[in-house]
Amino acid sequence: MLLLMVLSLLTLFLLMGTTFLVLATRARTTARAFMAATSDVQASPTVPRAVLDEALLMLVRGCQEDLPNDGVDVIPGESLLGDMYGADRERRPFLGERHDSFESDLFLTETAMGTVTRPAYAAPGRAPGVDNDADGVLDGVWLDNLFPKMASSSGGTLSFRVSYLVLDLDSRINANTHGGGSGDPLDGTNPVGPADIDGSLLPPFANGGWATLRDGGPAVGGGGGLRNPPGLHPTREIAGRGSSAYGLRLDRNFSRPASLPKATPAPPNPFTFGELERVLRPFDTDWSTLPPRLASFLKDLDRTARWLVTTDSWDVATRIGTAAQASNNPTLRFDLTAGGDKPAFALALFDAIKGVAGANQATAQWVANVAEHRDPSTAPQAMTLGGLTVTGVGPGTLRGATGQWTWNGVGGFISTGDLLCVPRGTKDEIEALLASIPPLPPIPAPSPLHSLVSSEPRILDAVMVPSRFNATTTADPYREPGRVNVNTCSAPVWQLVCAGGPPGRPGAPYQSLGDLLLNVAQGTQDVRHVNRALANRLASVATVRSNVFAIWITVEVKDSAPDAGPPTCHRLFAIVDRSIPVLYEKGRNNDVQQTISLQRFLN
Repeated sequence: MLLLMVLSLLTLFLLMGTTFLVLATRARTTARAFMAATSDVQASPTVPRAVLDEALLMLVRGCQEDLPNDGVDVIPGESLLGDMYGADRERRPFLGERHDSFESDLFLTETAMGTVTRPAYAAPGRAPGVDNDADGVLDGVWLDNLFPKMASSSGGTLSFRVSYLVLDLDSRINANTHGGGSGDPLDGTNPVGPADIDGSLLPPFANGGWATLRDGGPAVGGGGGLRNPPGLHPTREIAGRGSSAYGLRLDRNFSRPASLPKATPAPPNPFTFGELERVLRPFDTDWSTLPPRLASFLKDLDRTARWLVTTDSWDVATRIGTAAQASNNPTLRFDLTAGGDKPAFALALFDAIKGVAGANQATAQWVANVAEHRDPSTAPQAMTLGGLTVTGVGPGTLRGATGQWTWNGVGGFISTGDLLCVPRGTKDEIEALLASIPPLPPIPAPSPLHSLVSSEPRILDAVMVPSRFNATTTADPYREPGRVNVNTCSAPVWQLVCAGGPPGRPGAPYQSLGDLLLNVAQGTQDVRHVNRALANRLASVATVRSNVFAIWITVEVKDSAPDAGPPTCHRLFAIVDRSIPVLYEKGRNNDVQQTISLQRFLN
């Protein structure tokens, strides 16, 4: 019995030892696997995520030091904020380039409805070799010298390559601001505005994919901007957004939940970046988890909307004038609808544009003419501007043009495009010109009867007509929603912006709004033959700048260790809105992350 007990205890000890050995072995295996998962780039996205995050910031605010160019790759020395702010360290935008286009901005990916014609940061003639958004189309090039090499846990060396896909969202139809317009440009009561762009006229959405939101029903005729009279058709609304885009709050201080409130009736609820993300990323595995409202509303079966639609597009008030003027007022944009009598209006306008057009007799005379066109109901009067005495010329001097300057018995400007119709010169000078040139084409080009804007288009940067998104711009006065960059938009969007106007984009890329209006709307540069409806439409809807971008970044990680395996790729998706003011310094973060509205790491 004693021997049996001893043998039993020995067997028990053997079993316990075996158990502890198995547990210790498994614990060691687990510990080593955890160590590899936290340090080995091929087992964990920790290192690639850090590289992806820095690659995004590099695109947003640049590097402190310029990276060397190895003769093959174009190193992204131009950042989004550097392009916008120039070398200025203050929160005043567009001290750098004053326009954005594929020709001037290497960071943009040039596309034509899904076809990539120039990848971001690609040298001329270099074909794409990377599919950043997983749609089966090559859209990026590898950049080799952006990040230094680092040691891997397997004893090798990690090297990184980066590829960018940067799409301009300001060149698209905006689901929040376009549609539900209030009227035709010159119908007497409802000035044109951004909402007068009707997405249902795009061929992909013509069969119900985009609800017709114009008051009065769908467009008719071949012009693209004509509508049936109000009341013939019921206005169709987007659930949660409503029919009046101008009634929405679109600024950042107003929350936009991704689902409809349960109140009855539901309050207006603009579309969000999260809902746009589902439209932009239909080829990723997490697509079905993203908010579906916008995607289901578009009925985008062939995924065309990912190249045509956005939920946010923003323009920023520009800084013009001299440095001394700008130090007192960063925007310096004179309100053409400002109150006050003619002399007060003219003096304020003269002070606003003299830094651009010159403080001379010709400028003073033209400003007086602007004041008379603004208020044609009273007789012209003499006024003193900058020590110069002038008498303005009303629209009646242009042989019966008074009527078109009155809306409901009140004069004014419905957009800055109206300035193209205000002539230079005194009454005697204008009448002499009218007697010397024919009233109808052919007209001398350029005609001697033209606006000061024709020779000084920067005047249009110095003036403004307040945005009709009143609630939004009151809360966020430096940003205006809904404008479309005509330098980067596709041909179908250009047709909607122009309301069926001229084909193509003659004169593009445009350096300023003035260049656009002079090339497209004015033509002969004769104030009597300006396409006033198109000028007002372009001045209200178009821009030559971009601020909101959808960005895909791919990082390839290669470990030189013999048993490391093949290179791995990791991706990031982000939406950046650089219209949000930040303190920009090249290569420094400061508060530039405020411009990143959405950031997601993809598998």
